Amino acid sequence: MKTLLIAIFGVAACAQTIDINLDAVAAKAKEKAEITLEGPLLTLALQSVSEKTKASGASLSRLIVRHYEFEKAGEYADADLDAIRKQVGSGTGWSRIMRSKEEHESVDIYMLNQGGKPGGFLLIAAEAKELTIVHAIGSIDLASLKEVVNSTIQYDLKSAAGQ
Repeated sequence: MKTLLIAIFGVAACAQTIDINLDAVAAKAKEKAEITLEGPLLTLALQSVSEKTKASGASLSRLIVRHYEFEKAGEYADADLDAIRKQVGSGTGWSRIMRSKEEHESVDIYMLNQGGKPGGFLLIAAEAKELTIVHAIGSIDLASLKEVVNSTIQYDLKSAAGQ
């Protein structure tokens, strides 16, 4: 029984983390920003967010931001995102809560439900010459996530300037 419980919870823990492998897309980008924070680095980045966000009960264990800009339209395909979308498909605990599609752009937002509480967030914003992915594991409201992403970018730029 103990082995079964460990196996079930182990699968649940692995299922919440999405593999964001966009190496082929990144290779075609003229500009890119790639941020992956977890563990001590995430703790350090979260120290710069407001007390209001800290008090909101936000609890992140992983934050991934990928932003790519391309010289011309068509340098990446919607199919390049299929591997990510498959990981948040039916039966994974993830639900698409918003989809917006226009002629040359689309936005998909997914949330992970863990026992009736949000446990993760995924944003895929695709334009003809830009692609942005934001993936967060933990509980956080959207306003706080925006603040964490902004502070993370500032933190990353400060770190790069110090080197």
